[in-house]
Amino acid sequence: MSDVTFKSSAAIAGIPFDRAADRRLRGIVPAAPRPPGWAGKVVLGLTVPLALLALWSYAVHQEWLAEQILPDPRLVYETTLDLLLTGQLPSELAVSLGRVAAGLVIGGGLGLFFGLAFGLVRPLDVYVAPTVRAICLVPSLGWLPFFMLLFGIGEALKIILIAKTCFLPLMVGAYEGIRSRPRKYDDVARALELPWLARVRLVVWPSILPAVLTGVRQALSRGWKVLILVEMISSAAGLGYLTMWGRKAFQLDVVFATMIVIGLVGWALDFALAKFQHRVTGWSFKSAA
Repeated sequence: MSDVTFKSSAAIAGIPFDRAADRRLRGIVPAAPRPPGWAGKVVLGLTVPLALLALWSYAVHQEWLAEQILPDPRLVYETTLDLLLTGQLPSELAVSLGRVAAGLVIGGGLGLFFGLAFGLVRPLDVYVAPTVRAICLVPSLGWLPFFMLLFGIGEALKIILIAKTCFLPLMVGAYEGIRSRPRKYDDVARALELPWLARVRLVVWPSILPAVLTGVRQALSRGWKVLILVEMISSAAGLGYLTMWGRKAFQLDVVFATMIVIGLVGWALDFALAKFQHRVTGWSFKSAA
């Protein structure tokens, strides 16, 4: 018997109709839209802020609220520019960034160490980890009265509260990264007879890096929020202090200007970390897709 396969006449006759149907469907069903480029993303990202700015201006023009409560956007812009030119806003921002950086390094470093220890050493995970998690689940502001009695209201109080806030996301990120990593990596390490330190450096660390960087982003976001709150409560410098000073002086333009700067700086820090994470661990995003 010949290996050649012959099509039936009905199948042959149906080919042009199938192709015509495909062409009609392609005309009816729209193609998937292409993702916007960087310019399109900028335009889309500015849509909501510009709409809010227009609503703000309209509310001021219609006098929905008193000027002492809702200042004019032009006044806020002039105040922001004045704070920048006088150097007060950059100096306060530098103080806040220094505090959050110190807290992130101290608390994040300890959280990373404990997360690795709990993930790699089973007895520590069983006996010590529950107590540490219970302590960390108490909100940072809940520790404020105790820390104020213990450390006073100086610079140490702010850094310790930020460090405590940054501790848990890094600990959880490192621990979950170790627990969820593919076990085949450990099999390869055992087959190669790698020493323990080499196994951690070459196998464990690269596999948990995406989870660790996600923990860094969460820690920075939470630490930034706690920093502003602590500076509002007890501080003589920083963006939170500047906000409270504007409120006490009934200068709402200063309050709004500082709030906008706090939001923009927080967004910029998270955006930079997200770009860094995607560049360093881009392989994890591709595999997830």
